[in-house]
Amino acid sequence: MKKSIFYAMAVAGLIGSPTAFAGDTGWYAFGAAGQATNDTNKADMDTLLTSLGGTGFVSTYSKATVYKLQLGYQINKNFAVEGGYLGSNDSTYTASGGNVAGSASIGASGWNLAAVGIAPINDKFSLLGKLGVANIQNDIRLTGTTGAVSLSGSKTDLLFGVGAKYDITNTVFARFDLDSYKSGVSGVYSRNTYWGIGLGFKF
Repeated sequence: MKKSIFYAMAVAGLIGSPTAFAGDTGWYAFGAAGQATNDTNKADMDTLLTSLGGTGFVSTYSKATVYKLQLGYQINKNFAVEGGYLGSNDSTYTASGGNVAGSASIGASGWNLAAVGIAPINDKFSLLGKLGVANIQNDIRLTGTTGAVSLSGSKTDLLFGVGAKYDITNTVFARFDLDSYKSGVSGVYSRNTYWGIGLGFKF
């Protein structure tokens, strides 16, 4: 009798285990919005303007909102693969003084693919680490007293980052990402750091 009870409990445990770990595997999607954390794009614009003959000017730069949409598959509780689209509205750049009077708009878009390491802290909160590749395209339009110049370029390079995830329910989670990637135009490339906060859903 005791053996029968033991076997029944063992079978019940084996049957129940996939349900217990169901949240550790499967498809997910999330969207996030944030900004780049540095002003390297301003420095790049200054360099481009100087190369076009600008001297003695001062400039200002307003950051764009960066957003991304990701689709991923969690293989187990410690590893996932994800990829998706990253874009932004236009940043604005103005320059005046010296021999310069003009403005510019700067937009970015691209794709990314990364492996994601997951370190669960408890049943709700996890830390993330990412390593992959990103292709980012920048489109720039400069307008000045002598006319307008359009520039564009893309860069495929290493993507790496860290983050955190909090499971609000079994199917809904909040996520913070801090990613680093390269972008630029006309051979002037710099590494940018992007932060974003968003919501996701498990399928």
